[in-house]
Amino acid sequence: MTKTEPRTLSGFMELLPNDQILFNQMMNTIEKTYQRFGFLPLDTPIIELSEVLLAKAGGETEKQIYRFTRGDNDLSLRFDLTVPLAKYVAKNYGNLSFPFRRYQIGKVYRGERTQKGRYREFYQCDIDIIGDGELDLINDAELPSVIYMIFTELGFSNFTIKINNRKILNGLFQSIGQEENAVDILRIIDKKDKIGEKVVEEELEKIKVSKDQIEKIISFIEIDGTNDEKIEKLKELKIENETFNKGLYELCYVVKSMNLFGIPEANIMIDLSIARGLDYYTGTVYETFLNDYRELRKCMFRWKI
Repeated sequence: MTKTEPRTLSGFMELLPNDQILFNQMMNTIEKTYQRFGFLPLDTPIIELSEVLLAKAGGETEKQIYRFTRGDNDLSLRFDLTVPLAKYVAKNYGNLSFPFRRYQIGKVYRGERTQKGRYREFYQCDIDIIGDGELDLINDAELPSVIYMIFTELGFSNFTIKINNRKILNGLFQSIGQEENAVDILRIIDKKDKIGEKVVEEELEKIKVSKDQIEKIISFIEIDGTNDEKIEKLKELKIENETFNKGLYELCYVVKSMNLFGIPEANIMIDLSIARGLDYYTGTVYETFLNDYRELRKCMFRWKI
């Protein structure tokens, strides 16, 4: 008889009881904070129809999903909690009160290369505010205040909430004649910290971005200084583009409002390279970094459906 070695798939986590207790305590802290801000719980299926999951995502995302067939159904394991939320809201629109404030904590699955801090099965802890029409921009400042409270409640103080606005980047691409490649460019520059500037330039060349345009994009996302200095430098560029100017206004408003929500200036950083790779990010985007554990990061965002 052949013996089967007991082993867990690479990228899938199992904890010993003491670690599981600590993990559960952390999850409870996150959930209680979400509830304190008035978010309602939601649970969605782990398995979805592939056509639903891929409706607003393709490319690298399609390569990473766990996909299989059962009978006549083309099925996939969810790769995030956002697309299932969009399906849920569309399906239950008539039974929901807006703005709909929901939180969900659940496992998601991505068939990507495992490394420190990145798994193929992992938990996402999401909050979203869904409006029926336009949402007040103040919501974009409220969400990072939730981030700030969660990390402080977990005992961290040395962390940075990096913030950007996709409209600023899209406006830049429009102004240099690269509107058609905007999605691909965003996906490439979003990986800058992982692949380095040289590889970013090579990837941009592959999609027919000229050397002059690449230089403008790289110098733009590397604008440095304090938050106020970065905003002034953006204004000094005098980019005459409606999308860019709307994004700049939103960024200024959100950063000032974050201060009003009690987030210290030391925990906020405008970072013009923060892009997020998926199409459904439309405005404000955030990434929170534990400065002592740079390989770990928490991503949060706001989008419209």
